[in-house]
Amino acid sequence: MPKKKPARKKKGSNKKWRWFFILFLLFFSFGATFYLIFLQPGTTRKSPYSVPPPGEKNANSALVYEEPAGHPQPILTPGLFKIRPKPKTEARIAIIIDDMGYSDRIARQLIGLELPLSFAFLPFGPSTRQQMKLAADKKRDILLHLPMQPKGNKWDPGPGALLTTMNSRQITETFLRDLEAVPQAIGVNNHMGSLFTENAPAMRSCLLLLKEKNIFFVDSLTTANSQGFSIAKKLGIKTARRDIFLDNTLDKQEIQKQLDRLVRLARRQGFAIGIGHPHQETLNVLQQYQGAFIDGVKVLGISEFVQ
Repeated sequence: MPKKKPARKKKGSNKKWRWFFILFLLFFSFGATFYLIFLQPGTTRKSPYSVPPPGEKNANSALVYEEPAGHPQPILTPGLFKIRPKPKTEARIAIIIDDMGYSDRIARQLIGLELPLSFAFLPFGPSTRQQMKLAADKKRDILLHLPMQPKGNKWDPGPGALLTTMNSRQITETFLRDLEAVPQAIGVNNHMGSLFTENAPAMRSCLLLLKEKNIFFVDSLTTANSQGFSIAKKLGIKTARRDIFLDNTLDKQEIQKQLDRLVRLARRQGFAIGIGHPHQETLNVLQQYQGAFIDGVKVLGISEFVQ
């Protein structure tokens, strides 16, 4: 019998499988590329607000800002603050915006943020009264940003400054004029004052006036040798002190780093106090956290922190 010829495969069938195989390879290549580039296997995306590893020092809790007017390099003062163990309660932060009464557009936007910021007003700023009313309407904590004498002649604390050359009567008269210009103030923090706050007799005269008016004192800590916090404690005045300046460097990323450090410090010791200024860069960073801040961190007015 003649042998049967083997059946030939249809050409169309081969083409069909070839195209299927090519499409499979393309799909697989695309999936692998997406996985490697976007999902980044083997890496961990750490939250910028996570608690630092044990033993990591938070040196920025001891930053000392010489005088806010010029944004010089910070002076590192190790051991100024003791870091307490991480608390079980919710972390709390207060953010004071200093130098209010100027930079009207930015100041108004800061007041308008859905964040309970606290505002420290210079007594004779051109927009102090108007901005103060807006802050009061928003039920924000209002402070008198009390000008005090700095070190060196290159810094000008502005009108209403307390000087180390003043006697107690002159300090009283100057302080009362300053307070009258910010009548809704429930507390005071110092504007500049690296020289004045180191002078114990001068600070005592000033703080006795705060005690008489039943208002608290927040030490801006513009010098590591400030006597303000300790004297206020001895006099029985409600007081607190600044932990971190947010905007020593006017750069958005640097301000975010400082805010990160403030949050990390609050998570370690339960609370932390930051000070910023009405700069566009500071506003840009804080605008990101309107409504809800960071998980596990609560923003409160500075009056909640004095004791």
